[in-house]
Amino acid sequence: MFLSIWPKPNKYIFKKKKKINKEHLQIIENFFVKQYNSKYCVLVPSARSGIVLSFIYKKINKSKIIKIPKWSSSCLYSSLGTISNLTCNSNNFDAALVVHTLGNTFNTNKKSILVDDSSDSLPKKNFVPYINSKFSDVISLPKIIGSYCGGLVLTNNKSFYKFLKSQQIKNISLAYEQSLKKYKSNILKNINFDWFYHEAFNFSLDFNTCENVFHNLDNFFLNKEIIEKRRKILKSLINSIDEHRLGPCLQLDYDKRYSKFLETRHFNVTQSIHKEKFIKKLILPIHFTISDREFYKKLNAIKKN
Repeated sequence: MFLSIWPKPNKYIFKKKKKINKEHLQIIENFFVKQYNSKYCVLVPSARSGIVLSFIYKKINKSKIIKIPKWSSSCLYSSLGTISNLTCNSNNFDAALVVHTLGNTFNTNKKSILVDDSSDSLPKKNFVPYINSKFSDVISLPKIIGSYCGGLVLTNNKSFYKFLKSQQIKNISLAYEQSLKKYKSNILKNINFDWFYHEAFNFSLDFNTCENVFHNLDNFFLNKEIIEKRRKILKSLINSIDEHRLGPCLQLDYDKRYSKFLETRHFNVTQSIHKEKFIKKLILPIHFTISDREFYKKLNAIKKN
């Protein structure tokens, strides 16, 4: 059985409230401004909402082409596909999502509209936000702190910041509906994903999104501590060390013997969106919702083989 690449959401009791706690919202945004060394930070319903808003702000529409990585998750197709055309292979594009896959920094020298996707990246001391785009970097909070919802947009652009803040209260009713659906899907496990489509149009916050993130803030430090501890244990298996960020998993060289108990995925080993070379890698999750028992069971299986 493969382990979850990202943290499992923590338990939460959904409340029938819509309006956000403004004091908690300010605490959340100030917390992540400090942790990610960003000038501004805005809480959004999800990372995909933040990505869509970033491209909308830059006036990307159906007459344009956005480049995303090969083997991207369905959420990028369903969200970005609502506002623009998508490509994986061509270098002829108007904008690009630069995905820092599993905590690995990617770079580009392309002078087009860019958005940095640091969805599952925990920052090291010398983390540089919006390293490529110079205006927008997006974080997925379920992948960082184990919340059931929520994302961040980091920016140094005051105009963009004001645009994002204006969106937080535009459609609280939809925000509440989406939050409840995500709660039922991610916490209650009712296997209903119809919220996926509507998330491309959900830009506002409800009470539960804000509260769930607020009550999971301490997991930021817990996750970082456990990942760093496990990376030290596994240092002999680590081929390279990223200077800027930590990810939820280690990428190991592909070995068929290990593929029975470690998930296989394709990764662009050039860490560039222009000269791509995808190869198979094995994934070993090391984040905070992987128990010590699960972690050492996988480690012992690697040693035995």
